[in-house]
Amino acid sequence: MYKITTGIHIHFAHHIRGHAGPCVSIHGHTWKFEVSLIAAELDAQGFVVDFDDLYEQVLTPCHRLLDHSLAMGQESFAENREALAQLGSSLVEARRETLGHLGSPQVGLDDLLGGARNERPGGIKISVFAFSPTSERLARWLYDVADSRISDQRVRISGARVFETLHPVDAIAEYAPTTHGG
Repeated sequence: MYKITTGIHIHFAHHIRGHAGPCVSIHGHTWKFEVSLIAAELDAQGFVVDFDDLYEQVLTPCHRLLDHSLAMGQESFAENREALAQLGSSLVEARRETLGHLGSPQVGLDDLLGGARNERPGGIKISVFAFSPTSERLARWLYDVADSRISDQRVRISGARVFETLHPVDAIAEYAPTTHGG
């Protein structure tokens, strides 16, 4: 069995709805999203999947969705949309002081990615998920995105890892499907 793994770093903040500790506050991380693929046979070029294809189909869209955004669940977003729009307008308006204009909107996604989407209340970038974005739920979401875009008769996604913290120690959430009998 052949196995490949690659990932991408993404800077974004998140809010964990109802968290008993400090993660109820908006806070950020430098995340690493990592996907592993397996295949019993290589393709005609000698690859499980060309790393460029994995980046183009999975990791780059994840980066576009999440980079320099606030990730939150749909329920929290719906309850706070107006407040976020007011805050966003104030924050983006500050560009006039340095640029003399409002500048360009951040890069994001115009489509859904695994059910997640970008919203831009007041001009700030929010990544809205159907769930509260814990590392564990993001790992499952990443797995599902990769599975829907890459898996075929030859290639399977063996797992997804989300590194919430890299320093001083790694904090990692993983998702892999269960196997029969295990």
